[in-house]
Amino acid sequence: MADNAQTPGSSFGTPGQDPKTQADRANLEEQLGRLREDVAGLSDAVKSLASHGADDVRRQAYALRDDVRQRGEQYLRQAQDAASDLEEEMSERIRAEPIKAVLIAAGVGYLYARLFR
Repeated sequence: MADNAQTPGSSFGTPGQDPKTQADRANLEEQLGRLREDVAGLSDAVKSLASHGADDVRRQAYALRDDVRQRGEQYLRQAQDAASDLEEEMSERIRAEPIKAVLIAAGVGYLYARLFR
């Protein structure tokens, strides 16, 4: 006879659920809802950080590109100035000693012709 007795929390022979179980279920659903909201918030925060990080990297890349371009232009100007100075110096030496310049040019031409025949 004791085997057929119902316990207060069992669902054997009772059509409804225990009120405590319903409250626990509602509490669990509420916690799951908050957890979903927290996860959605974290997802938005990660997306925002990634977007800002990409923007920072893009800005740094553009700044580096501009810096490299400026340095390249500066080196080009320096090379042009050095070539211009060299040309001016050569012109002055040729004017100062034209016979020597012609002989040097002829010697270089002769060596060039002998080397690359």
